[in-house]
Amino acid sequence: MRLIILLFLLNVHPTFANSSPAPQTQSLLSYDQALAAIKKDKINLKSKQASMDSCRRYLLHQFENIIFPYWIGTQWDYNGYTNRPGKDKIVACGYFVSTPLKHMGFNWNRFDLAKMYSLKIVQNTCSDIKKFTEINNMIAYVKNLPNNLYIVGLDSHVGFILKSHNKVWFVHSNYYGSVGPEKELAVDSPALNDSQSYHIGTFFNDKNIKMWLNGTTYVLEK
Repeated sequence: MRLIILLFLLNVHPTFANSSPAPQTQSLLSYDQALAAIKKDKINLKSKQASMDSCRRYLLHQFENIIFPYWIGTQWDYNGYTNRPGKDKIVACGYFVSTPLKHMGFNWNRFDLAKMYSLKIVQNTCSDIKKFTEINNMIAYVKNLPNNLYIVGLDSHVGFILKSHNKVWFVHSNYYGSVGPEKELAVDSPALNDSQSYHIGTFFNDKNIKMWLNGTTYVLEK
């Protein structure tokens, strides 16, 4: 069955990026099993020399529909650095950015990345970085971009901007009420509206996808 799904992603119709992929039934897989499946899929994608666009669609689907949901219920704490999602765990914003992506196969030191200032996290992981001082301008910019995963550094917070199904979402470990990992419409996010500056960059870019496929280690610049 996984091979059928993978072949579908490799030969996907061009409208896939704007459609709503059916999420895998999370209850059938443990977190470790989901990660193991991604590892196997990566090997298959590389062996089949899948296009960058196919890999990007695959990674976007896996992050949004498979991996992120496991982290819901993990509470926020300024000092939280859990390596596992769960209701008895705590995770700060930087570690929520560094840890799930590392688990998916992006080869970096999650501690070193998470402890950086938000702008440095973006600079070490993203391309096409833009700065905004108004949230509405930032959201308008993203609306004109393709569906993708972006990282945004705020004044004192960091998280993901997810462009999916023509909507702009803020996916982050929410400090409001110590809610922890949450996906909310960007325009409605109190945490996003708190900031006076926004540094946003593209994460699922061709360079990062090639590094993911090859298991290349990131050299982080502090």
